[in-house]
Amino acid sequence: DGMPQDAMVIVAALVSRVEALVVASMLEAAGILVHVGAAGHASAEVNSLALGGHRMWVPASQHLIASEILLEVLGENEWSFSYGLQRAVLRVVGVWVVFYSVCMLTGAMIGAVPYSTLVLAPLGAVTVPVNPQGRGDYFLHPDAGADDTPA
Repeated sequence: DGMPQDAMVIVAALVSRVEALVVASMLEAAGILVHVGAAGHASAEVNSLALGGHRMWVPASQHLIASEILLEVLGENEWSFSYGLQRAVLRVVGVWVVFYSVCMLTGAMIGAVPYSTLVLAPLGAVTVPVNPQGRGDYFLHPDAGADDTPA
């Protein structure tokens, strides 16, 4: 397609740092060179989606084989939202809201915190760093999966 074979092309943009590193390890195990962008950023900024996610690049010469591996392993229709994970996150946020509210109430009762801050106590829930869940974007080679189509 006119692109130099040593050019790096984006193969995925994933929200989760963990998912990006697992997918990169899977591709590396298959002998594919992978660069994961912003891998170190997630340790300093929990909202990687706002920064564009974790982009994964592979050499153009390996884009087709990387795409084939991703199609084989990830599947197109296998992803589903994890309600168990959602419940776990809601429990963590709930415990944090209760803890934060009790601390604020105690502070207000002893005079260290104004009572007006109690109204804002539930907003402390937004300070809980949770990993957003969602399917990443995959930029697969146009010829990937072409041999799977019926003739």
